[in-house]
Amino acid sequence: MADAGSKPATSTKCRNGLDRSRPLQASNHAACSPPPQNSQLVSNGPHRSPVWHNLVTTSSQHSADAACDLLRDYGTHECHDFRKRIFLKHEALVPELAGGYLLAVQESSYVEANRSLLGIDSRLSIQDLNLSAELDDIKRFCRRRAQECTTVAEHNRYSAAAFDWTSNLVQQYKLTAPSPKDFQGDLYPCIKRMCSERWWMRKVLGLQRRTIESIARDIGLVCSQRSAYSSRFTKAARKRQKERNAAYLENTYIENDAGDQFSLKELHDKSVANPAVRRAELMTRIKGFELVAQHLGHCGEFYTITTPSRMHARLKRGGKNPRYDGTTPDQAHQYLTNLFQCIRAKLHRNGLHVYGIRVVEPNHDGTPHWHLLLFMEPSKCDEVRGIFHDYALRSNPDEKGAAKHRFTAKAIDPNRGSAAGYVAKYIAKNIDGEYLDVDKNGQDAKESARAIDAWASTFNIRQFQFIGGPSVTVWRELRRLARSEQEAPSPVVVQQATLAADASEWAAFVMVMGGPIMRRVLRPIQSLYERKQPFDPETGEVDTDAITVYGDPKAPRIIGLLADSTRIVTRTRLWKLVTGGAHSPPVDSGHRARMRPVLDLCQ
Repeated sequence: MADAGSKPATSTKCRNGLDRSRPLQASNHAACSPPPQNSQLVSNGPHRSPVWHNLVTTSSQHSADAACDLLRDYGTHECHDFRKRIFLKHEALVPELAGGYLLAVQESSYVEANRSLLGIDSRLSIQDLNLSAELDDIKRFCRRRAQECTTVAEHNRYSAAAFDWTSNLVQQYKLTAPSPKDFQGDLYPCIKRMCSERWWMRKVLGLQRRTIESIARDIGLVCSQRSAYSSRFTKAARKRQKERNAAYLENTYIENDAGDQFSLKELHDKSVANPAVRRAELMTRIKGFELVAQHLGHCGEFYTITTPSRMHARLKRGGKNPRYDGTTPDQAHQYLTNLFQCIRAKLHRNGLHVYGIRVVEPNHDGTPHWHLLLFMEPSKCDEVRGIFHDYALRSNPDEKGAAKHRFTAKAIDPNRGSAAGYVAKYIAKNIDGEYLDVDKNGQDAKESARAIDAWASTFNIRQFQFIGGPSVTVWRELRRLARSEQEAPSPVVVQQATLAADASEWAAFVMVMGGPIMRRVLRPIQSLYERKQPFDPETGEVDTDAITVYGDPKAPRIIGLLADSTRIVTRTRLWKLVTGGAHSPPVDSGHRARMRPVLDLCQ
């Protein structure tokens, strides 16, 4: 096959016991013929064929030779050499590449499998950057690029010319350069980021994870028949990342100016970073919204929005989707996000107000879809449904199944169960699988939750978002205030909201804050932020604590609440990181941040 680095082959059939150095002579159409029907290359069910089992167990040891031996019966001698070159180049991905090759042979022919393998090599090789390389090689690459940018930036005194050169270099590697619009038009912090090895590492590792997972999805390794929601490679990488994060949290401590010291692991377990705490807070807020709806006489609706068929890589039974156009999960999620923005704008123009929660979860092949639990006035239900239906079908409205599956709506019947109970399984499934035995595909719920977590982390997808209602930041600061020792007088509304928050009564908190539908700036209690000045206006002295390592001002830091022009400070302590507990000397927080494992900085 010329474009795959080998001579055109003439048969896709196995040639056991024959001379593999030269292909058999056959008709010109044999190159595109399907594999023999009695040869099960990759199982479509939960039980793998012997070929698949041998492939995974041997090539998991990064043995390109073992994978090539298992594939030797497919194609010509030149095909064998071609596969081996690519396997050696991307040795860390041998199980995925060989598994995808087998699937392509089964679904089409080894000629198409060769073309697919060549395309994968092109996606993983961006000039001198190999996205399948080991971490040390990635680090060396990022260090060289950062040094190149630093040399150019210093030579051009961080001017517009330096920004143009560094931005062009970043874009050559399919990365997004920092935009001056995000820094009030200042080029300096943009250039400083591109001169940072740490910045390059975050960008390249993010691109690496997304590219590898997209490839695995495109070649059929992400589906309920093989590995639902995310690939084995991505799940294993996410597991290792969590283990590194846990070790970092256990060995890093934080100490305040009163001498109190805690490990970051202790604080993590008590915060919403803990899946159990996160799940509990989400359910508290959903149940609170339901109580508010009952109090106001509103009804609940459960909507599901899916993407067009062209964005799905695999069919329900695991076969290749002929309509698939290469859309990645993050691109599909962006499509749904833009769609919902149009829907919300239309609702606003029509004076229709809804509140509730949005849950994003993947189909078996990693394509996202949305579930929305929304509350509204009963008289507005039909109009709201019509708007959702109209916008959901604006893309490819005539394709088969669009009218049935693109948008579905169910009215929540209080006599058959609560709205919170209806959405609870979706929350549990997408966090930790607690209280569930199996998911809708019949797989272990906890294992599915880990796969979904790896999927969301890889594509940076926000799984849960509330629509309407007051700020959860205010809610958390009120809970902090309730547990503090402050006795300073506060407005009545703060006292009422504090009692509701401390009792975990989201419904009462919503009503104290003005109800479920109100502009945030009109809420009676606002978050209070502090922004330090980068320099003293009188002396011109630069405050290093107020600027980032890239030279731009730090983001405002929340310090409390603001109500009726009254400032209520809830964060009164100064904290610093220490290493190794009470017996270790303090470590400067900026230095400690640089000591953090680079892979963990991606999250």
